[in-house]
Amino acid sequence: MSPNEAADLLGVAPTASVEEVHRAYEAKLAEAGDDVQRRDAVTAARDALLAASAWQAPAAAQAPAFPVAAPPPHPGYAPPPAAAVPQPPYPGSGPTVPPQPPYPAGPWYAAPPPPRRGLSTGAIVGITLGSIAAALVILVVVFVGIFAVAHESSRLAGSDVGSSAVPSTAPSAGGDSASTDDYDVNGVHVHNVDGWTFELTADRICAGAQITAGFSDSADGDELDRWSTVVDLQAGVPVTLTIPDSASTYDYAWIDTVDCTQA
Repeated sequence: MSPNEAADLLGVAPTASVEEVHRAYEAKLAEAGDDVQRRDAVTAARDALLAASAWQAPAAAQAPAFPVAAPPPHPGYAPPPAAAVPQPPYPGSGPTVPPQPPYPAGPWYAAPPPPRRGLSTGAIVGITLGSIAAALVILVVVFVGIFAVAHESSRLAGSDVGSSAVPSTAPSAGGDSASTDDYDVNGVHVHNVDGWTFELTADRICAGAQITAGFSDSADGDELDRWSTVVDLQAGVPVTLTIPDSASTYDYAWIDTVDCTQA
């Protein structure tokens, strides 16, 4: 609050003495009654006037009561020119510098990555056991494959020893068939006449001989089907045997066994 505003509120002059200010304050305070806001304003006005009356300019306090004439200047003396007082710049006259952003906190270089953790003991043991199990599985598969190949080879060898039959090409509808070399089965000479037609010549009498034929899907394939019939064989007398087309669905047939029930 300025001294002029405080003087207007108290109803005194801005240059009123301390006693005048106190008397005006007491009167205005009595008029305010219980109005707290008005009492505070009166008190602030009193404080402002007392603070203004307590201050006096040094020149005014030391000013003489009567004027004093200035001494005459010295001959040849020239007063120095008054120094130019720099004027403050007018608002908005200079360039406006935008505020600079603050520097980032922390170091300027990137922090190093955290160290990588090594594998735990449990992980190492698990990887080792898994590798051993995989190796064992591979070995078992290899051994099973070798055993299967050996078993199949021995079975084919046993089949060749038990029967000297050679597969022949079954005739197609209206086509020719290729014949193979003759062979013997249990003392019976087998000659492939054509397709599934064979000529059987026994070296002894075989009344009611059990003739069994085998079938496969290739000339050197495994036996996939069988068919049997009964034929009377005479010693040295050729007997023609034709296997019916309904005996098997495979293309290749041969005489596999000959069982003589009577001699």
